[in-house]
Amino acid sequence: MKNVMVACCVALIGVAAHGFEYELAFDQSCNYRAQSRDFPCEKSDQPTTLVVEQRGKWFGMNPGSKQRVELGLIRNDRYSVILQNPVHFSGVSTLHLMKKTGRFYWTETAYSEILDADEATVRVGRFKLNKK
Repeated sequence: MKNVMVACCVALIGVAAHGFEYELAFDQSCNYRAQSRDFPCEKSDQPTTLVVEQRGKWFGMNPGSKQRVELGLIRNDRYSVILQNPVHFSGVSTLHLMKKTGRFYWTETAYSEILDADEATVRVGRFKLNKK
């Protein structure tokens, strides 16, 4: 009985350490540039991206890369997960995972005084939840 209890607890710790993995498949990307005032959308050729939750921390990972980027958690409730992607420009990058529909919306807005650029990008697609 003692050996069974230890094995059970080790198995649970292993599952908790891995958390959740969301596999994002991009469908479409729309770009806005203030100079042209257009907001054209096109089929996205961006590769599948992973969003991983481990022990309460969130990370973004590109396929084939071992590099992880820590994401900031804005909200996680029964309807959505909203994450903030760190950026190196004057702007914001936010990822919205809609749990009930399996869709995601990734928005980025940026402004550069030097480049005189005011831009926004919206990427939309589907995600699959993999419990680890």
